[in-house]
Amino acid sequence: MRENGDKTLKHVIIFSIIALSCGWIGRLVDLQVGTDKNGSLGQLIWIVSPLLTMVIMRSWMGDGWKDFGINPLFKGNLFLYMFSILFYPLMTVVIVGMGLGLGWIEISPSSSTYLAAFGMALLPGFIKNIFEEFAWRGYLAPKLFTIGINRFLVHITVGVVWGAWHFPYLSLFLDTTESMITYIPRMMIGVIAMAILYGEILLMTKSVWPAVLMHTMGNAFIDTLILKKFILVHESFKVVAIPSPEGILTIALTGLTGLWIYKRRLAKTHLR
Repeated sequence: MRENGDKTLKHVIIFSIIALSCGWIGRLVDLQVGTDKNGSLGQLIWIVSPLLTMVIMRSWMGDGWKDFGINPLFKGNLFLYMFSILFYPLMTVVIVGMGLGLGWIEISPSSSTYLAAFGMALLPGFIKNIFEEFAWRGYLAPKLFTIGINRFLVHITVGVVWGAWHFPYLSLFLDTTESMITYIPRMMIGVIAMAILYGEILLMTKSVWPAVLMHTMGNAFIDTLILKKFILVHESFKVVAIPSPEGILTIALTGLTGLWIYKRRLAKTHLR
């Protein structure tokens, strides 16, 4: 058992090093080629490499496919599927509604076209998040769970690796004038909160698909609002009210929801 745990830990470290390196390699490729837009070769390397590494480790390095989580397992999990689809839209409505009421947020005059933009973002986001979630929730999280360390330490570790994986391309997707010295620590806390929520749902459903759906809805619903400027968060209140992972309200609501799911999982386990 100890030998298997050491082997798993070794593979997790190898996977994490490759995942954290691939984005910088991709960024270097883009800079050399002179391409720095969505759909670049470097971004393809960044997105695909963690999943490809997982396939190699599961297929040829003895990790197997038992805990891959590809089976949807709808039976008994319909509530969590619906929750995963609705969480980000409902949370965003609460935060934006609060921001509008307090004068922190304004809605763009072009907001009537939001639903079309949101719909167009769903399919690309879904495809991208299959690659992303089957790396983090389909490999890193389940492998760390098998080692037997504290569940929250697993969530934190996954969140740190997942968050750091974004670093090479942060400047390309961010719409902020904030210093990275203050932005990155808060973003990492937000990603760890997400890792707790996604990880607890993974433990309850034994499937990665709820995380794929939740991540897709979050990207399509929130990123479309912010990056397409359907809402404007006043600079003085961005740290608090922006409905993206680095916003303080978002961090608080995501973290509290993750703890709620954790308690539901424990209660469900005790009833068995």
